[in-house]
Amino acid sequence: MSYQKEIIAQQYECDIHDEWPVGAILRHVQQVSTDHCDAEGLTADRFQETGTAFVMAKLALEYVHPITAGSRLRLVTEPAVPQRAVYRRFTTITDAEGREVCRVDARWVLIDVKQRHILRTHPEALYFPFSEEVNRTLDLSIPRSTELEPAGEYTAAYSRTDRNGHLNNACYADLVCDVLPPEVLCQRPIRRMAISYHEELRLGETMELFLGKTGEDTYYICGKKGGRRCFEASVTLGEKEKEES
Repeated sequence: MSYQKEIIAQQYECDIHDEWPVGAILRHVQQVSTDHCDAEGLTADRFQETGTAFVMAKLALEYVHPITAGSRLRLVTEPAVPQRAVYRRFTTITDAEGREVCRVDARWVLIDVKQRHILRTHPEALYFPFSEEVNRTLDLSIPRSTELEPAGEYTAAYSRTDRNGHLNNACYADLVCDVLPPEVLCQRPIRRMAISYHEELRLGETMELFLGKTGEDTYYICGKKGGRRCFEASVTLGEKEKEES
């Protein structure tokens, strides 16, 4: 069972290259997932009534082609039946010619918003009409660097906090990009990003950021709060596409 919608990549969402950055993609992936739930009656009110919420556990994103401002896009999202406590959702983005330009493999968990713990089974009042397995998958691995450099701090500010009271999952992609050397991202595009969310960063809390390299084209970024990892991320860079003469 899939759900789809068509959108336009707005210029105000684009980066210095006039292209969609990872954060913009993840916001739209999150929105199409929410739209799908709404269409199935799994609305915000229903989650509030049951004291539950979906939060991101991990994801991987791969670019196939740059997404430029003004591009007409189709998002197709496919959820799967849960495996233990994990709900898989695979989203593909294609352009006006039907060419796949990006794909995202996301793993969600359902939590009790009061106790802040993961639910192994969903409440009877919540019915998830996900009856199929998602066949496609991406590499979710995050190689760790043995040498890390401090990369500043990050606070979950009001403007970055969602209705669950913590830093929104897409904002982690933004901060990962901000931690990477700007001269690198100005010259080379991101081809892959994987993020694992370990512990939430709630409104007003601060984490320390660290940066390391795991290869010539790959970086490792993590955030720590009280010595514990809040998140980890891996970024793989590609070659800048040549401009047509």
